[in-house]
Amino acid sequence: MTIVVTEDIYDKALTAFNIGVGGVQMGMKVSMFFTSRGVNILKKSYKPRRARWGEAPIGWKETFIKKRGGPILANLMYQARDMGVNLYVCYTSMVSTGLKEEMLIGGIKVIRMPEFLELALESDAQFVIG
Repeated sequence: MTIVVTEDIYDKALTAFNIGVGGVQMGMKVSMFFTSRGVNILKKSYKPRRARWGEAPIGWKETFIKKRGGPILANLMYQARDMGVNLYVCYTSMVSTGLKEEMLIGGIKVIRMPEFLELALESDAQFVIG
């Protein structure tokens, strides 16, 4: 399974990592590719963004999720990585946003678009979250 993440909005990041973890739990090989604004999710200093003005603050959402026994984004991200989800970031998007590899969380591989397209062609399912 390949998952493309193009935005850094909290709900979309949460959805992408939920799908990734679920795929691994089903025995699938999962690759997540972060491009465009999605590269921000992998920054050590990532501050989740709301989808629109007036939406509940992220802290409130996470409190609500925790009270109901669900996983918050940070936990899902590390769970995905620890379970073997392959995390890739787009080289071109890194260059255009000024990101450096040392600014990313550990375990991320920087790849170019042709490498990602190979992964996508080899997978049975592709999802775009954006």
